[in-house]
Amino acid sequence: MINYIQTQLEALTVHFIGNQIEGEDVKFSPSLLQIKDSELYDTLLKYFLTHFKEPEFFRFTFSSDEVELNPVYNFIANIFDDPACLYEESVKIARHLFEKSRHPNIKSGELFVVYFTDLFVDDEMVDGVGIFKSENKDVFIKVGNDFSLQRLEGSNIGKLDKGCIIFNTGRDNGFKICNIDHSNRFKEAQYWRDDFLILTPLSDEYFQTKSYIQATKSFIKNRMSREFDTDSADEAAVMNRSQNYFKNNEKFDTFEYEQKVFKDDKVIEAFQDYKEEYQQIKALSFDDVFDISPSAVKRQSRVFRSVIKLDKNFHIYVHGDKNKIQKGTDEEGRKYYILYYDEEN
Repeated sequence: MINYIQTQLEALTVHFIGNQIEGEDVKFSPSLLQIKDSELYDTLLKYFLTHFKEPEFFRFTFSSDEVELNPVYNFIANIFDDPACLYEESVKIARHLFEKSRHPNIKSGELFVVYFTDLFVDDEMVDGVGIFKSENKDVFIKVGNDFSLQRLEGSNIGKLDKGCIIFNTGRDNGFKICNIDHSNRFKEAQYWRDDFLILTPLSDEYFQTKSYIQATKSFIKNRMSREFDTDSADEAAVMNRSQNYFKNNEKFDTFEYEQKVFKDDKVIEAFQDYKEEYQQIKALSFDDVFDISPSAVKRQSRVFRSVIKLDKNFHIYVHGDKNKIQKGTDEEGRKYYILYYDEEN
């Protein structure tokens, strides 16, 4: 859980990161910015902080798993050791980002580096450093006091293109980090997380819950139907049992989950094999026992949605007992479903 109610913006600097393909350069501001306008101060806090709503955390890493070799990790560690060096380290951060911005899909934009105090995260009050990049500009029409019109271009505070907040906790494990990237439609441009910051998900209860739900859905879609000749109603029943397990339990236990959700020993064995492959492909590791994250269950609610799509005419949303759905084929070869119910709402 993250709470920003008491958070203060202590220091701020901004630089310009150009597009190398367009022949643009990196431009550094001469010093830290002084924010004396209280309304501007509140606007900046809102712009920087309110977009981080999902409690999914990451940490710095490196290819050799030696986090000390991650450049941004070192820049941030230096700032936490001496907040007065924010400007000097922000220049290094900007130069490093510029060097990683070589793909033509990467847009130029302003880079903000911010020092925060009193960030409340997971029952701990800590300082934090924010790194934010504004790439997409909106056009605004300003009406003057004399009713003259002026066209302005700038950042919309309701949108944050790229940003992360590094919390000063868990340093030995690569810090605890929230990250956002809303302009990664092109795979080649996903440099922010993978090339610049070099992040990996923090394996906490949120990550474990989210990943297990996604693995279950993937198994049902890609493996179970092929190996066990299940239909959409069968698959919906399994997803419903999975949903009930995550909603009605505080702790996850692998053995218990597999027995209650898949039931059949052969299906359980197939899921276990699939899970091993899934972990290798996704470069993650499942715990056998962990606390279930209600936030992750809520955020993954769309994954549990079981819909039987019948041509382009009907959608059947399955929420419960599979035994109340009967599938068949009539004398003319047309397929049908019979639905049994007690009340019509």
